[in-house]
Amino acid sequence: MPRVATTINISNPKRYGYDLRLDNILLRTAVGGGRDMVIQSTDVTEQGVNVKQNAEDFTTGIGRMFSRNNFSGGSNLDTAHRADGDAKDTKRFWDSKGVDVFDNDLGTSYSLSLLHTTVSNQALDSTDNDNHVAVAGTNIFVSNDETLYKSTDGGNNWSPQSTNLTAGYEIKGLAAHGSDLYITANNGSAGEIELLPTANATPGSSTQKMSAAIYDKIWSVKGQFLVTIGNAIHAYDGNTTVGSAIITLGTGETFTDVCDAGAVVLATASDGKIYSFKDISGTLTSKGQTEITGESPTCIVESQGIIFYGTKTAQTGSTTIGRLYRADLTVADDLYVLANNQLIKQWDEDSIDNAPYALYTTRDSVYCGIKESASTSYIWRYYLPTGGIARYWEANAGGNVYGICQVNEKFIFTVSASGVYTQSSVYEASGYLVLPAADFYTAESKQWVGAELSTESLPANTEVSVSYSTKFEALNNSSDSSYVTALTQTGGTGDNEVQVEEVSRYLIGKVTLSTTNTSNTPKVKSVQFRALPRPETVVAQIPINISDRVNRPGRKPIKVKGLGDALYNTLRDKEGDAVTLEIYDPNEIIRGVVERISYPVQSNTEVGSVVQYAIITVRGTRQNVVTDVTSTEVFGINALGLIRFGA
Repeated sequence: MPRVATTINISNPKRYGYDLRLDNILLRTAVGGGRDMVIQSTDVTEQGVNVKQNAEDFTTGIGRMFSRNNFSGGSNLDTAHRADGDAKDTKRFWDSKGVDVFDNDLGTSYSLSLLHTTVSNQALDSTDNDNHVAVAGTNIFVSNDETLYKSTDGGNNWSPQSTNLTAGYEIKGLAAHGSDLYITANNGSAGEIELLPTANATPGSSTQKMSAAIYDKIWSVKGQFLVTIGNAIHAYDGNTTVGSAIITLGTGETFTDVCDAGAVVLATASDGKIYSFKDISGTLTSKGQTEITGESPTCIVESQGIIFYGTKTAQTGSTTIGRLYRADLTVADDLYVLANNQLIKQWDEDSIDNAPYALYTTRDSVYCGIKESASTSYIWRYYLPTGGIARYWEANAGGNVYGICQVNEKFIFTVSASGVYTQSSVYEASGYLVLPAADFYTAESKQWVGAELSTESLPANTEVSVSYSTKFEALNNSSDSSYVTALTQTGGTGDNEVQVEEVSRYLIGKVTLSTTNTSNTPKVKSVQFRALPRPETVVAQIPINISDRVNRPGRKPIKVKGLGDALYNTLRDKEGDAVTLEIYDPNEIIRGVVERISYPVQSNTEVGSVVQYAIITVRGTRQNVVTDVTSTEVFGINALGLIRFGA
């Protein structure tokens, strides 16, 4: 049996007339009349048509759209197309700053707009966690070490409020009860509780209720009060009686927050537990505890029957990881515990105390304050209707947020060692939203061809721009130099596609809103990008010479008895195998699998010679792209079709 030529025994295959190799097997084609070499993309089944601007639009003939017209699903989605994704993903994005993603003022659809700025009208110098906030009647109070500040106009103006606290006593807690304000204070060795009847009191008038123990924090729940003394928590009647300790923690531990959870009162503690207290005949009694393993709960609220709590975990150095959870309150054997705990968001910037220390609830949202850098803190918003979370109001100061409230539809919050921040009536000058990386479930490169923006009619002096990056790492840097501006809109409603020329697996889109008239904001309705496939998955059908006749360039043909049978049997052994197919001229490499080898075929040429050949079919991925050609004289490639994008 003759030996089949391979790359092992022939160093220059083209010189000896070989046209291609299959792994190391050298082969000659049988291209001729009616025997074309064909390399083409895989067949495509047309996709159904959906309404334009729906997320993940399918279209026929023009590619596939990646779009967003609703951002209410919240942030922290890094890849748009994931195997374990869900329906909520079509409303999510990666990151935002300075924009309102939950804006649905029209009550019919969501839009993207600029947020209001915040202003600081009262400086705070405390670095301790005693910048508490309380709303008593129509008055707002903020504590700062020994000083109590009061605002009567919704946080616009502040003035020191006189108290009867003993000199040198720092304010440790505030609790509003109707129009009255209760204050706890101590100097480390003694403390007191004071009642400030704010409804009809003039500045400076107050009633001191108690002076004895080292009173620390205070909360108003279920018509009574809870106060902490050292590592214990006690019921307080609001007058002169402090009950026995309900729970005493270990040495050095403290209770951090309390909330009314309906059936019970919940209290977070630094020992990693959340305690439950039930009102039994007017007495709060311990009724269970939930351990948060490896974390220290810092704050807690209830909203719409759901429990939300924040935690911190100290790391090496000065980094403290902050987390926000939601959970259900359940009862078993008359004990009340938290179940179905779900992590909403984690903050873990290096060398920063990222923990949430204050939570605040409204009808549809939960708010928490987070220090994100040495110079910036934010209020984050968790939106109950969609379960999305996003960064909201910014304070240009790097401190922890220890108090949040809302008065007259304006939010007010404290930033330690900085000030009291109040939501203003003007908009941010600019803001952005970074979309998740889109790849349509495939690792193959796509030809990105278009970008489109749809807005409400833009007010004067406002602008919206759309940019993109093909660099996945740009997700974590909104100012990355790889972002390219695709379009800038300064008027009208957009709705016109502009050309994009990028070849990449991923595309990360960014929408930037800006205004020079801070009384107005642009409103974005949708943004979309369009892609066509780069044909890389192909099927190659090649006629292979399996005759005994060997044609050699510049030399007479020779006949090698049995060579055709040897070639054919060698090829049949490759059927079903993973292979590398290389065509020498023009250069083309395909890595894939041998799908089939046809039975030998004989044909008579016009000059009367007999050609024996077999068709080999290889399906795989092209490693380089060649010119589209079809010919009986040269190696041909049929017109390339579209491939299906999708799961």
